[in-house]
Amino acid sequence: MTDVVSSKLDEKEIEELNEISEIEGLDRSSLIRKFLLAQIQEYRLKESGERYRNGLVSMAEAAILAKVSIYKMMDYVDREKIQAPSLTDSEMEEDLKRSKKIFDEIK
Repeated sequence: MTDVVSSKLDEKEIEELNEISEIEGLDRSSLIRKFLLAQIQEYRLKESGERYRNGLVSMAEAAILAKVSIYKMMDYVDREKIQAPSLTDSEMEEDLKRSKKIFDEIK
């Protein structure tokens, strides 16, 4: 099921959308949808990246939360220069167990 969502834009914004629409070879509605979906994905990456930075989730868990592959999550973390806090050996072991459980659940 799809719903219609409307938004008010000023004349300059509409002109820009029309220009980009021509370049991309998409109608304006498709272009707006493409932009919106890209921003939703970026938002999910940012949110899960922050959880990873704060040590709340592992890289694998962050990828699952962001609904992307672990490789895409790794690229994002690298691009944004995100570093997780250092973990002790026991914390790493617990992290691995938790990640394995998550992967087993999604199989």
